[in-house]
Amino acid sequence: MNTKGKGDGEIMSTLQIPPWLELPKGIWANILHRLGAVEILLTAQKVCTTWRRVCKNPSMWRVIDMWNYDGPYIQPYHLEEMCRHAIVRSQGEVVDIRLSFFATKELLFYVAERSRKLKKLSITWYCYSKLQREGFIKVVQKLPSLEELSLIDATITAKAFEALERSWSWFKSLELKKISSITKSSDEINEEALAIAQSLPALRRLQLIRNYMTNEGLQAILDGCPNLVSLDLRGCFYVRLDKVLSSKISRQIKDVKLPHDSMEGFEF
Repeated sequence: MNTKGKGDGEIMSTLQIPPWLELPKGIWANILHRLGAVEILLTAQKVCTTWRRVCKNPSMWRVIDMWNYDGPYIQPYHLEEMCRHAIVRSQGEVVDIRLSFFATKELLFYVAERSRKLKKLSITWYCYSKLQREGFIKVVQKLPSLEELSLIDATITAKAFEALERSWSWFKSLELKKISSITKSSDEINEEALAIAQSLPALRRLQLIRNYMTNEGLQAILDGCPNLVSLDLRGCFYVRLDKVLSSKISRQIKDVKLPHDSMEGFEF
């Protein structure tokens, strides 16, 4: 009997839960947060029941990052399904979402309808072009908590700014990043800058990468956005900083990147 008991104990010892699985859920959440949404849904949640429970917690989906997934190729419609699944898991608690080429107009409306607490939205030109101006306006108007917007290769027209002026009056951060070259007439080069100056008086952080504005547009921004503390002008080569503008920037802005500063560390 004793021998049998000893054998049972030995068997039980081999079935003991590995120490790493007994870590508090808070530590696991911290670790898993470092993965993107795609990695969590594809692999992490399937590792063990502990991880699956952690991955189902709405707090895990306050940030949904599907921007730079670089794993095995996934069909765009599968990525869209994953994003919808992540939105459902967030239970309306998502505050930051980053979407890439796969996002459709229908997905962006889905996000807007179910993410009333969303504070930051990042999308690429592919998403913006599918929305077009009217769709973009509708999405933003459905996000009452939105404070930060990041767009790559998308141009916001003056009419769109005008339509959203009330919705954007409390905006804190705007990023407009140009990658491809776009031909603009002399009447259009300052359009975005003048619209920003008119519509976003509370803006604190502005990134205009490779914008076509001139000194006129920059002056309007400095006058119209007195609360700016961070300004990124890298690649804005039509701006010619004279003594007056340079002095105004140094007095008003704490964190400045000038047109010819290095692009190192910039995320396209």
